[in-house]
Amino acid sequence: MKYLAAFLFLFSSLSFSQTVINFDDGSTYTLEDGQQIYISTSNSAMFKRQLMKNKDTFFRVQKPWEKRDHVPHPTDDMVRGSHEWCAAYEPWSEGLTFDMQFWQRHCDSNKDGVFDENDDRWDG
Repeated sequence: MKYLAAFLFLFSSLSFSQTVINFDDGSTYTLEDGQQIYISTSNSAMFKRQLMKNKDTFFRVQKPWEKRDHVPHPTDDMVRGSHEWCAAYEPWSEGLTFDMQFWQRHCDSNKDGVFDENDDRWDG
């Protein structure tokens, strides 16, 4: 009985995994629960069907999905807080994030909004 319970637990955890799409440019998109995706390798148009209340049917061109969860940044492979990371990070490029707050506290010691030779951690 305990083996059956362990098997069901393992199977149920696998059934709740998310689908992640990796694009050639390094960006990713994670599908939400119940969301479907159709992939085409051709440049031909894809259509979606719209059924009206009076039973009329319209086919409209489906625009390619442009939404992404993660878009790669130049700082992705750098050690956060290093001189290279502080110099490469673009303040406010992502809005107010944890990285932005870290950059303000750790890199921009003189609070002028720029990482340069006037900051304490400048190595250059």
